[in-house]
Amino acid sequence: MSDDHPAWKLALFDLDGTLVNTIDLIVQGFTEAYAQVLGVDIPRRKVLTFIGLPMPDVMAAEAPEHSEQMQDCYYAYINAHHDEMVRPYPGMVELVTELAERGVQTAVVTAKRTPLATHGLRLTGYPETISVVSGMEDTVKHKPEPEPLLAGLAKVGVQPSEAVYIGDAIYDLQAAAAVPMDAIGVTWGAGEEAAMADQRPMAMVNSAAELRRALLG
Repeated sequence: MSDDHPAWKLALFDLDGTLVNTIDLIVQGFTEAYAQVLGVDIPRRKVLTFIGLPMPDVMAAEAPEHSEQMQDCYYAYINAHHDEMVRPYPGMVELVTELAERGVQTAVVTAKRTPLATHGLRLTGYPETISVVSGMEDTVKHKPEPEPLLAGLAKVGVQPSEAVYIGDAIYDLQAAAAVPMDAIGVTWGAGEEAAMADQRPMAMVNSAAELRRALLG
């Protein structure tokens, strides 16, 4: 790759833990749901393993008899506190803006519902050049299955060989491998670095500056 010729036509991004820092918000949403509905405390470390998966699937697996109540409690907390708690990760708005200026398309594939994901992007200052191309409601199967990424690629009209997926969770890297397509892991989100490295992404990066070098050289 070089500054004149970026390696990929499309950079697909995960959202939570990659572009926007929603980790504490999500952890607290799960904490409230478990406390109010089940009357138990859930360790932060356990919640971190859920991030990147569709929340209704997690609730159904964790407490099938109380799933709807837990979802209601979770979303009540998220909706009440989202805007005050969500922040972009340092340097990422600038990087996404630069990618567009350099001719690299950018888009989001997320396990979050599209309206809330889109709201989060705009709230945190990401440019209109980046949009959600695959949200929770767009596919039946979700990460770590490849369907969300394939749906996003199809919507943009780019082949897997022309794109890279950037994410902070093991599920992101597993989904990319299942496509198959290139992937880059970021270490500032919810995922455990060692477990992510075990998936053998093309790169693991610790900052937006390192991600820029991986994407643009």
